[in-house]
Amino acid sequence: MAISIPSNQPPPHQFKSIPLVRLLLHILIPSAIILIGVGGYFSLKKLVHINVFGMELGEEKKTLSTRKPQSNKRPMFRTKAMPLEAQDYTIKLRSQGEVRAHNATTLTAQVNGRISNISGKFEDGAFFSKGDILLEIDPADYNTELASSQAQLARAKANFAQEKARAKQALLNWKDAGFKEEPSDLVLRKPQLQEAEATVTSATSSVQRAIRNLERTKVRAPYDGRVSKRRVGLGQQVGGSTPLGDIFSTDFAEVRLPLTTRDLQYYTPPQKPGEHGKKNNITFSSILTGIDKHWQGTILRAEGELDEKSRQLFVIARIDDPFALNSQSHPIYIGQPMRATIPAVMLKKVFIIPRAYMSGLNEVLLIREGTFKRLSIDPIWSGDDIVVTRGGIQEGDHLSIDRLPYAPDGAPVEILADDKPENRTTNGVSKRIGKKRIRPAK
Repeated sequence: MAISIPSNQPPPHQFKSIPLVRLLLHILIPSAIILIGVGGYFSLKKLVHINVFGMELGEEKKTLSTRKPQSNKRPMFRTKAMPLEAQDYTIKLRSQGEVRAHNATTLTAQVNGRISNISGKFEDGAFFSKGDILLEIDPADYNTELASSQAQLARAKANFAQEKARAKQALLNWKDAGFKEEPSDLVLRKPQLQEAEATVTSATSSVQRAIRNLERTKVRAPYDGRVSKRRVGLGQQVGGSTPLGDIFSTDFAEVRLPLTTRDLQYYTPPQKPGEHGKKNNITFSSILTGIDKHWQGTILRAEGELDEKSRQLFVIARIDDPFALNSQSHPIYIGQPMRATIPAVMLKKVFIIPRAYMSGLNEVLLIREGTFKRLSIDPIWSGDDIVVTRGGIQEGDHLSIDRLPYAPDGAPVEILADDKPENRTTNGVSKRIGKKRIRPAK
């Protein structure tokens, strides 16, 4: 059976040429785009900017021959520094306490009566000396008592004299009677004589007591001191248990200072009888604002037990002449809070690091042989402003006193002789090189 072919279809050999053309188009067009891009890249490689639509957006790059050679040197840091030298350092312990009186007394009367006179030295804040009369109690009753006791003494003495005479006469009568034996005590009136003598002794004691009571109507100061507070007034009736006022001594004051167990590793307070610290080796300063004065003191003794709550040992320090009565120093007030600086042991050949110049916690930034070296230190002692250490630091090292948190280990550094702003940038990196400096070792 024969198959008929329409007359409008192409001949059979043309079906093979159409896929070939399409294949060539798929290959040639991408290849042309790639070649154009590569050519454009190499042509633009010589330009920094491009001329687009008549606008000049760049300039021709310099060739390798016209470029300036780049330096491979690391940036030079510049900083101020202080030399570190081994030295002896005396540890100074810090403590504080309140000033208290050496002797504080509540004054009381020894006799009853009405206050008849008050001295001007028995006013609040007044000074007095030992033996001064501070106030007086009406002595009228005690004068009468003295006169009565004196009269009783006179009668007792008269009676005693009569008994002695009777005893002597009794002995004569016994002999005149011709008795051969010795007379008895009753004959010689010895019991009556002893009774009369005892009466004289008792009356004498009464007189002495009356004299003392009369003297006690004048209340005297027991020591050199000062009045804290007067508690009675003129005309007031007082007794033996009535508080007249509060007084304290002014010869020296005491300060009770706590020491921690850490402090006791470097300081041994006086512990034996009669032992005390070096005289006036403690420096006191006032915590109160507006008083920029210093006083010297001596540690007298230590308390025998640790405080139950804080586990601290308290030592007692003495400040002589606290009210500046015999000197030109500034007076101290009872109850005034004080800071104390106590010298302790001496550390040999240590390095003292100001705390403000440390770059981190127990870390310092050293300059050794012209380069930076970060070093972690082991503090032997630390205070408010300094840290004392010994290991790791060498003679000739310098301590950077500028804050350079990003300065790398081993970076070259120049030590500035001054701290002018034009000599360094804000981050410590040198703006210019050429000044005299410590060069890093090769």
